[in-house]
Amino acid sequence: MGGLVTWLFVPGATERFVAKLPAAAPDVAVLDLEDGVAEKDRAAARERVAAVLGADSVAGVRLAVRTNPVGSSEFGQDLSALGPRLFALLLPKVNQPEEIVVAAESLLERGLVDVMLVPMIESALGLRNAFAVLRAHKSVGGVALGAEDLAADLGLGLDVPGAPAATLEARRTVLAHARAELMVATAAAGVRVRVESPQLGLFAEEVVAEAAARARGYGFSGMFAVHPAQVGAIRRGFSLSPAEKTLSAAIVAAGAAGGAVSVAGRMVDKAVVRQGAGAVGEKE
Repeated sequence: MGGLVTWLFVPGATERFVAKLPAAAPDVAVLDLEDGVAEKDRAAARERVAAVLGADSVAGVRLAVRTNPVGSSEFGQDLSALGPRLFALLLPKVNQPEEIVVAAESLLERGLVDVMLVPMIESALGLRNAFAVLRAHKSVGGVALGAEDLAADLGLGLDVPGAPAATLEARRTVLAHARAELMVATAAAGVRVRVESPQLGLFAEEVVAEAAARARGYGFSGMFAVHPAQVGAIRRGFSLSPAEKTLSAAIVAAGAAGGAVSVAGRMVDKAVVRQGAGAVGEKE
């Protein structure tokens, strides 16, 4: 599913944040009922989410909800907030495929039949089971990485200024391996919506854009934003450069002739054409 590049978290559907959504114009607004909301505020947050999902107050923005984990005492209460405008349901800290089945059946019981399930992989066990999780139900249309929770589960240190360079390099290497492993499982499962973990520096737009470009290189299709200021930077990072667009289009055009050909001094065969078609958003 193309065009789902920017996923902006909105803690608890807070009114002042919801009011900014039309201007921020994310591809998906994620109304958060989990980590972005203090436990004491969650009942009020559910009421606000229900109001937003039952109205047309945020026209033109797809709405998703991140619940508490399936099997938690709060998951059932979170379901009560879901309404007809729900586009996707983000399920945090998924470890087992059975959690997906429970969530899918819960949506059907509420008459929500066209909602995309997006499991969030945030633990070593979840990463190991990612393929089975993504194949657990036909409603699964995406996957998301929770890199900070995964880092905590793996026992990695914080990525902060002042940490030894060798420690930071090792941390990033481990998480790069995890990203690659997740992309392999996701591709094998045929899931096309792949959302990268957010950058936590709220206003470091160039850092966010660089992280988004790196995420595109891994095979992610989009990225979470934790502030409206990050939305534009993420879009820049996921956009092809003019040179990439030109060369990709030329490769796709050359591929129509079949066989191996030369484009701009590069050998182009069917595998390269497939990559070019993916870059410019065309079918093979």
